[in-house]
Amino acid sequence: MSNLGPAMKYYLSQRNISIKQVVDETKLSKSSLYDFFNGKHELGATSFVCLIKHLNIDIDNVIDEYHDAADNSQRNINTEYNTIKHFGTDKLTDYLCDLGIHQTAVVLADFIVQAQYEGELPDKIDIIQDVSRELVFDKLDYYTADEMNLFINLISISQNFNYIYGVYLDCERLFSRRDFNAMYRNKSESIQQLLMIRFNMIALCMKHDAKDLAEKIIHLTQQLKDVVDDMYSVLLLRLTEVVALIITQEDAQAEVLYNNIFSAMSYFLPATGQYRFEMLFLDSFEAFKQSFDCE
Repeated sequence: MSNLGPAMKYYLSQRNISIKQVVDETKLSKSSLYDFFNGKHELGATSFVCLIKHLNIDIDNVIDEYHDAADNSQRNINTEYNTIKHFGTDKLTDYLCDLGIHQTAVVLADFIVQAQYEGELPDKIDIIQDVSRELVFDKLDYYTADEMNLFINLISISQNFNYIYGVYLDCERLFSRRDFNAMYRNKSESIQQLLMIRFNMIALCMKHDAKDLAEKIIHLTQQLKDVVDDMYSVLLLRLTEVVALIITQEDAQAEVLYNNIFSAMSYFLPATGQYRFEMLFLDSFEAFKQSFDCE
């Protein structure tokens, strides 16, 4: 049996699209789609063409990402870490260059987590930054949860604000491309990704006391207010409003809004089905919460 169904299932999960959502939107048979995505049988030609057109996806990209993930499932993270922790920039680049963008992002993010745990991160930050830029961020056509996870991890460890800001600016240029939304199933999905990146950048600006820059990114973010149509985007927008209130020293209003957002999360997040994005959102929110509690 072909791996096309499971490959498409993985591809959709990376873009925070649930199978139920596809079923509801395409009106295709629920049982047929579930069986297809779980590798039990193929879809008929008409249904398959309908699915591809609705999702606006390139089958070659679907297969490539699935093969990357299959390779990734065979990894032993501890062995891998012990192998590459002694590498300099050139040797690590050579080691990762054939893995593909998405798997490289996974390996580097896992390396950051492991190095933090082992207390060996400070000596590796510059190497990780250089390799991340060359093999991931400079080659991206679109963001998945893997690249966002790497970006968020880099924000948490890097002392080089200019480096992170450079990656962020590249991201803004990427999202402004005329053909960029074609990489996503729909415009709201790409907006969700952009909001997540902007929110993390705003939090970093506040951490570095770059409030003028934070205000500029908040202004950009609020311009999306009329086009968001999912709960994550709404929550991210509201969190940027909290930061805006902190900047203008309206602390009481900021605390009220923050508490309302925190309450809303417990109602809405479990129902979205966007598990990978949910984990990134919660990690970002926790980092923001810690900085907010310190204000």
